[in-house]
Amino acid sequence: MVFYKLIQNQNEEMAKAYQKWYAYPVVTETVDLDYIADRIQRNSTAKKSDAKAVLTEMVEVMTDCLQNSQRVKIEGLGAFKIGLSSRGADSEEDFNVNENVKSVRIIFQPETTTDAATHKRSKKMLQNVKLSNISGFTAKKADGADDQNP
Repeated sequence: MVFYKLIQNQNEEMAKAYQKWYAYPVVTETVDLDYIADRIQRNSTAKKSDAKAVLTEMVEVMTDCLQNSQRVKIEGLGAFKIGLSSRGADSEEDFNVNENVKSVRIIFQPETTTDAATHKRSKKMLQNVKLSNISGFTAKKADGADDQNP
């Protein structure tokens, strides 16, 4: 179940959206590598320590691949690649990577499937998602403390 809450836009500069209500997703908890490894252990024959070791190494390998200009595709999840944000230069000779490149980021493209009948594309991990409006909940932090989600 994906939870959301309704928030009214109070930004007067956004004339068309001003005072309209919008759904915002609510994060109820953050899970980490230990949690994922534990779930893998419960759902397969792999031990938690083995799952964690493989997942940790996957992050290392993905980092190496991305930093070598490779696109990383994980079936069922999606693809990762490096993206750049840069300022334009008047000429090729005027371009300086230290001055013109503003940021380096990771771009994630979720895996999609296409319905044969309608040709409509959907993100595989969002198929059959159910939404629920909630209010006044308390989110759990990784350290066990409670946090009121805005």
